[in-house]
Amino acid sequence: MTIIESLKTYLADYSELKDDAPLWVDFLGPKPTEYTIIALAGPIIVGTYINGASEREYPFAFRSVESTADELERLETLGFYEEFAAWLESQTVAGEFPTLAAGQTPTKIKALGQGYLYQEGESNTGIYQVQCKLEYEQE
Repeated sequence: MTIIESLKTYLADYSELKDDAPLWVDFLGPKPTEYTIIALAGPIIVGTYINGASEREYPFAFRSVESTADELERLETLGFYEEFAAWLESQTVAGEFPTLAAGQTPTKIKALGQGYLYQEGESNTGIYQVQCKLEYEQE
């Protein structure tokens, strides 16, 4: 299983995702609510150990298309992203990570900031996102 597949399976278990809202990879439809995981550019290997193993990271964005028709909906969406970031932090503390391939051991998953309105759409919709990363060691 690839890292992006592992992340999709892992994030699909987040209990605060809206029921019946699809979770995609590199795709986001035009109507609320849908979620996607986007792989981001960034360093893969951040350190190498003397034994040849390496410390690595996988940067990604978690996005959703949401209704922006009124203030309450926008506040709820930003609250969702705050809770999502806190959930990732709690998962690291609990040692609960995506299942990676043999020889890859996850060490941390976290949001790199707050969720924000990434792009305003048409018809009272917008794309919100938070940038994240998965840190892991590879033998």
